Amino acid sequence: MAVRRTVPLVLAIAIAAASAASSVGVAAAAGPEDGTVVRVAMHLQASDGFEASLENSEDGTVTLELGKDGQVVTYEAPGHATEAGLKVRFGKLGRIDVAFAPTKTLNSTEPGEGCTGAPRTLREGVFSGTVDFTGERGYARLEDAPANGSMSVISQWECPEAEAADPYAPYLGRPAAASRDDDSSVFLAASSHRCSCVFQAGLGHLRGGASRSIFFGEMDEKREGMKIRRWTEVRGPASRFRFDRGSGTAILRPPSPFSGRARYEVRPHGRGVWRSTIRMPLLGADPIDTGAPGFVAFLGE
Repeated sequence: MAVRRTVPLVLAIAIAAASAASSVGVAAAAGPEDGTVVRVAMHLQASDGFEASLENSEDGTVTLELGKDGQVVTYEAPGHATEAGLKVRFGKLGRIDVAFAPTKTLNSTEPGEGCTGAPRTLREGVFSGTVDFTGERGYARLEDAPANGSMSVISQWECPEAEAADPYAPYLGRPAAASRDDDSSVFLAASSHRCSCVFQAGLGHLRGGASRSIFFGEMDEKREGMKIRRWTEVRGPASRFRFDRGSGTAILRPPSPFSGRARYEVRPHGRGVWRSTIRMPLLGADPIDTGAPGFVAFLGE
């Protein structure tokens, strides 16, 4: 699965990156007082065909991501990771409290010449314990079953200044740059501060001259100490996004699971006219009416 963005997004980036949508981005927690950092990543068992994964980062945040068929939700909450395992609570939705049993060492590095400290390790293993989480309105449930994953233990080294380098590089999975097979050209964005949500649509050109439309909807919220981000992304034929440069109009008919249609008209002086019946579906929440009061749209290239 792919992750991670904030509302409102830069539309051009969202359109180009939406295809990579679905990797679970996540959180971490600092280790002991000696500065050791423990990073975990695991794939969880979920109901109804959902994919679920979890990771941790240095700031103490844990991110859980669930997704299926272009619809994704991420939950960020404070957690704690040590070499023994990970603990995190996602408000009333549930909690995860698992222990880690390593099965294979993938990397172990001793301090370099002149440096002192414990080895830095990356291990595969199994997380087991309590996994109790149900998405809002029961859209999915995590199963209390062992989960495969990995753990990086990144100890702090005392080194001469010349040794200063990124200590996490060998142990953290860094996503490869997304291969862009399109040259996104025309896009439309409609957002509302009332719901902290955004609807985006774009028309891109594939290599070889073909075109396609891309539609993306997102909503952010904060609740029970969590940050929750929900988004839906779908692609369709170019005819779903029609743009007329001469008249400065765009007509949108996004495919399912979106519904409805919209029209945008550029005005030479003043705000463009946005008329929409498009409703964007979001896991665990009511669909968003993009034609509701408060939505402001713009069209660009």
